[in-house]
Amino acid sequence: MKRYLFVLASLFLLTSCNFTEEITFNEDGSGEFIMSYDMSEVMKTLEKEMGGGQNKEGKEKVKMDSVIYFKDLLVDKADSIATLPVEEQEKIKSMKDIVMKMSMDEENGVFNLGVGSTFTSLEELPEALKKIDEAKSLNSNTDQTFSKMGDSQVAKASEDMFEYVDFSYDGKTFSRSLKKDYKKSEDNMEALNKEISEMGEAKEMFESMSYTLVYNFPKPIKSVTNKNAEISNDGKTVTLKMNFIEMIKSPEMMTLDVVLED
Repeated sequence: MKRYLFVLASLFLLTSCNFTEEITFNEDGSGEFIMSYDMSEVMKTLEKEMGGGQNKEGKEKVKMDSVIYFKDLLVDKADSIATLPVEEQEKIKSMKDIVMKMSMDEENGVFNLGVGSTFTSLEELPEALKKIDEAKSLNSNTDQTFSKMGDSQVAKASEDMFEYVDFSYDGKTFSRSLKKDYKKSEDNMEALNKEISEMGEAKEMFESMSYTLVYNFPKPIKSVTNKNAEISNDGKTVTLKMNFIEMIKSPEMMTLDVVLED
């Protein structure tokens, strides 16, 4: 069932979802990075395809919340992993910090899928992002639909985003900035615009996609530089939401500095 749902999610991943980039920090500077995909529209499509109501077996609609830590899988599947070639074993073991989350509620049309990594310090994040890509590639290597999706200009733009984004955190100030050598590629932008203009009925759906930043801190926020960012009622979370396509075209609009209280 999970495999079936994941394939369907892959089909719609870049055509009807909203993205959330979330980082949660602990007191010691360690934390968790999760990239989530809100695919509630996918759920509506599934409902139509399945005819609504109960499935053919008469079972009630699916409701589930699952979190998979790769480090636990390494223990549970140790015997099976040991039978693989050494190179493949090492690749799998290197993903021990990967986290995958799925929340599904057919009754209320909720379908969220997240993949990320834990880290001991933010300096590990660039390496963690590489491991996340490797984890996602495990599915694309066996699923042609998922692999073809990666050829989309929108897909490439979203995947390449972290190549020019810098993160820093010293316990008092957090920054999301663009790398000094960042330079917008006019060729890529032209290809992206061309692809969007040729989407037909899907164009409106693509143009309505959003990208949200959510950063959770262990103590209250004193200030945030981006005027469009919002601080939560408890003062420990900052959120910034923007149209996805606009963000890809103008990534500087998603930069910010967060200063925490002493």
